[in-house]
Amino acid sequence: MKKILMILFFVLLCSNSIMAQRINTTMNAGWRFHEGDIQAPVTNIHAEEWRIINLPHTWNDQDAFDETPDYYRGVCWYVKELPVPQEWKGKTVVLYFEGANQKAEVFLNGKPLGNHVGGYTAFSFDMSKGLKYGDMNTVAVKLDNAHDENIPPLRADFTFYGGIYRNVSVIVSEPIHFDFFNNASDGVFVETPSVNEQNALVKVLGSIANDTAIRKNVIIETAIIDKNNQVVAKKATKLRLPPNSKTDFSIEKLKIQSPKLWHPDHPYLYQAITQIKEDAQAAPVLDQMVLPVGLRWYEFDQAGGFMLNGKPLKLVGANRHQDFEDLGNALSDAYHFNDYKKIKEMGFNFIRTAHYPQAPEVYRVCDELGLLVWSEIPVVSSITDSEAFAQNSLNMQREHIRQTRNHPSVIFYGYMNEVLLGLQYNRSLSDTERQQALMATVDLAKKLEALTKMEAPDHYTVMALHNSPSYNESGLADIPDVVGWNLYFGWYYQNIDDLTTFLAEQHATYPKRPMIVSEYGPGADVRIHAKTPVPWDFSEEYQYVLHASYLKQMMNMPYLAGFAVWNFADFGSERRNDTIPFVNQKGLVNFDRTEKDVCGLYRAYFLSESVVHIASHHNTHRAGIEQSAGTGICLDSIKVFSNQKTIELILNGKTLGQKPVKDHEVNFEVPFKEGKNVLKAVDESGHLDQVVINYTMIPFHLDAVGVKALAINVGSDVSFYDPKTKVLWIPDRKYTPKTWGYVGGEPYATQRRQRITGISQNVLGTEMDPVFQTFVEGIKNYRFDVPDGQYKLTLCFQEYITRTRQNELINNLSTRDSAENTAEAREFDIAINGKNVVKKLNLERDYGRLRAVTLDFVIDVENGTGIQTDFSPTIGKTLLSGIRISSHP
Repeated sequence: MKKILMILFFVLLCSNSIMAQRINTTMNAGWRFHEGDIQAPVTNIHAEEWRIINLPHTWNDQDAFDETPDYYRGVCWYVKELPVPQEWKGKTVVLYFEGANQKAEVFLNGKPLGNHVGGYTAFSFDMSKGLKYGDMNTVAVKLDNAHDENIPPLRADFTFYGGIYRNVSVIVSEPIHFDFFNNASDGVFVETPSVNEQNALVKVLGSIANDTAIRKNVIIETAIIDKNNQVVAKKATKLRLPPNSKTDFSIEKLKIQSPKLWHPDHPYLYQAITQIKEDAQAAPVLDQMVLPVGLRWYEFDQAGGFMLNGKPLKLVGANRHQDFEDLGNALSDAYHFNDYKKIKEMGFNFIRTAHYPQAPEVYRVCDELGLLVWSEIPVVSSITDSEAFAQNSLNMQREHIRQTRNHPSVIFYGYMNEVLLGLQYNRSLSDTERQQALMATVDLAKKLEALTKMEAPDHYTVMALHNSPSYNESGLADIPDVVGWNLYFGWYYQNIDDLTTFLAEQHATYPKRPMIVSEYGPGADVRIHAKTPVPWDFSEEYQYVLHASYLKQMMNMPYLAGFAVWNFADFGSERRNDTIPFVNQKGLVNFDRTEKDVCGLYRAYFLSESVVHIASHHNTHRAGIEQSAGTGICLDSIKVFSNQKTIELILNGKTLGQKPVKDHEVNFEVPFKEGKNVLKAVDESGHLDQVVINYTMIPFHLDAVGVKALAINVGSDVSFYDPKTKVLWIPDRKYTPKTWGYVGGEPYATQRRQRITGISQNVLGTEMDPVFQTFVEGIKNYRFDVPDGQYKLTLCFQEYITRTRQNELINNLSTRDSAENTAEAREFDIAINGKNVVKKLNLERDYGRLRAVTLDFVIDVENGTGIQTDFSPTIGKTLLSGIRISSHP
């Protein structure tokens, strides 16, 4: 049986061979996983505690999103049994990891094979000498994602998933081969020292390993072929390889006449096929590498604008984190491909792989699709002033560059993101300590800059900065070629229009410094909608407002080289407690990659084909008060994104007229009726979009007509639709006769979020956080002037936590418990229509802090009294988060 398994495995490897004489296959299936540390060497892997899993894999795909604070960061083990055929003896056998977070110790048959530090770059080990040929072998990996002050990233607004979360491969080659072990790179590098529209020069260089004990004479040959498989340039050189050695080679001045240039609009790729042959008649190919060649040149003009192939090009793009809902960061190549395909289809030409090198498939796809790339290492928020941290950072950048520099899509190499953020918010430092930390950061930046220039002299260096004068004052912003600004005007601080003021001042002060807006954008929850959107309401409507303003401002800045929205997709951030806890919600698409409506705005801006998008694909359950008694009509606004001149809106088969499109959008006031409303938006050429709006009409006089059900998002100005319960929670209001609303008290507002009510804390026991995060405190009563009948009344509460440091920004993630947390002491009675139903409700005592509490009551309304729920304090202030009535039975 063992022999049959080995034969089948060998056949599989050979069938996946993609290069002459080289076997290269993924080794992802059938691993065994053990959570927690054990003593090496690994034994008894068939015991119950070892789970069978496939790679890619992370152990934090669930616990980083549960209600228990923090997620497992520590040691886990992976083991794979590997049959190795006798035929591999005498060859070079390599174990290649695309990425594993973050400290890896690898063992072969119980003996150490090698170590790697860093969670986002590839690494490889030579297994040849430790294998048992013709037998079963055991590969074991001890992996640790625990916090380590000497390994970046230290702290950041994303989850540091542990695991072998990318592909693992076995590569088998002849003993004479290109250098696998040059920082897990291709071992062969393509450069384009001269490119213009008339001709291009290509250079191929690298290193060849001779793992034999015999001197060898070989020929190195490179052919450049076009998409029609025609050879457009070819050269060869001879080398003498000493035994057990590595020898450098270089093939220069491969000339291509009238080259087809690589550009986001037409990403033409040649291929460089480089082969090693013995210097003998009809000698076989010993090894071969096939690498992409994209012929382009790029620079910045004197005003800071970006130029590609001699012509201006605004860099229009997005940032992208590598995780996905329910999977963490353990994504197959298909997920990576689909993300970047969607990014391209939205009209983008630029991507920032925030905040770390991503999977090899990502760079391949960017070459193929035509996406210019800013790639960076994860030195995020702060550094540790130690030699070990500096060396780990430098090693990461070296690996990062050597593993990606063959991709023509990559034009920027970055090495720090908001690196002074942690220093800014660390209140424990003395002035002397703060200055020392600042100097250490500048010193590390200079070292990383020098290394990057040495490794990739034909690329631009870049650093992403947050809105702080410290970068200019310290000289940090003067180190890279290009500065990226992460700017959140209108979200974390100030107003939306202050973006132009800030960037204009930067350009005036530093006119020769190229600039990119490397991050911008607000959080948005597709379940939340606002008629009057404001910062921190997490409505889709405020997302439209901010992005529309930023796009208009940035497109009118000739000195701004480009911009990258934060973020392409929502992503995991275990420290966040917004309307969807543990998720950063600034994405243009949701965590599962379903689109938010703002995608229509970007398509309208940047696609050439007709775009018509009704910005209400998630706001399809609406409610509003009847325009006047008996009309059965409610006016509500509808926004359409388009790149056409005019849009006609049709409601239930009747036209509402045409309107001109301005700044890629047009607004209509729509007279909705109760129930189903079919909306169609049509441009002048007949392209259309359609949505169905289910509208709940609230009578102008509630006491006369009544409603079947009404749910109120108490203390909030936004509506929230729960797709699971199918309940629409509408905005709150103060009570007026013949309607409904609260009496007494005020909507709770945090100090740091001006004009916005509610808390940013995870409410336990519910997925309806937006209902429980807002409330009226000090409420006296809540009234519904409904007709007589039997009703079910639901009251929603939670006991919130007061944070003593209200003004800390959410992106200050230096520690989870930087503020002392206390709960407000409160106790109150509840009466409905004069009847006491709850005595001395103490939410903290009875249910605990930040726990969703719902109380249901069935009541009979008689004699035109309506429903009045009274809240009477005995200790502290009363509060109410949500209230719902429905006809019963």
